[in-house]
Amino acid sequence: MRVYALVPAAGRGTRFGGEKLLAKWQDRELIGHVLLKLGGARAAGLVSLTFVVHRPEDDAIRNLAIEYRCHAEALRVADGELSYTLRTGIEAIRTRGSTDPDQALLVCHGDQPMLRLDVIRALVDVWKQGSAKAVRPSYRDTPGEPGHPLLIDRTLWHLAAEIRGDTGFGPVLARHAVPVRTISVAGSNPDVDTAADLAALDSPAPAPAPA
Repeated sequence: MRVYALVPAAGRGTRFGGEKLLAKWQDRELIGHVLLKLGGARAAGLVSLTFVVHRPEDDAIRNLAIEYRCHAEALRVADGELSYTLRTGIEAIRTRGSTDPDQALLVCHGDQPMLRLDVIRALVDVWKQGSAKAVRPSYRDTPGEPGHPLLIDRTLWHLAAEIRGDTGFGPVLARHAVPVRTISVAGSNPDVDTAADLAALDSPAPAPAPA
C-alpha cells in the first residue's frame, strides 16, 4: 500500500501580492514547512514520494522541491488552474509511481504551513484499514470547514478529469455522492491567502467560550 503526496504549487498568489509560497514564516518558506512535514511523513513510512507541481519557469519552487527530496513536475503551460495542476500531478504519479493497486493520493496545499504529521498519520491509518476511499480531517478549532489534506484512493483518481477551474476534488466527490470520512483532530490548519493571513499565524488562539 502506497500513499503519494501531491502539492499543487503553480498558483501566482495574486491575493497575497505574488510569490506567496516563497513568503517566509518562522524563517522558512510557506511551502518549505509543508515539504518538511511531508519529508517527516516519508521517514515515518506514511508517504512514499512527494510530487510538487509548479509553473515551468518557476525555478525557485522547483529548486525547493529538489532540496526537500521531492519530485518536481512542471506544467506544460505557463499558467494552470488548480484543476489542471491536480491532473498534471496525478498523471506524473501514474507514470513514475508504483504498479501496486493499493494506492492513495494525499493532496496537501502549499499555503498551509501548519500541516501536522499526526494528522497525516490519522488519515493514512483510516485508509489502510479499508474503511474509506476518501478521508479528510475536521479541525476542532474550525468546525464545519472542510479540512486538509485530503486523501483519495486510486479508484477515485479518474474523477480528476471532471474537476474544472480553481477547485479541488470536493465538488466532484459530492456530485458523485462519494462518502468522505472525516476525522476529528485538534487545532487548525489555515490557508494563507493574504498578508493578513500570514500575520495571523502568529496570533494567539482564541480562548474557549465559557461553559
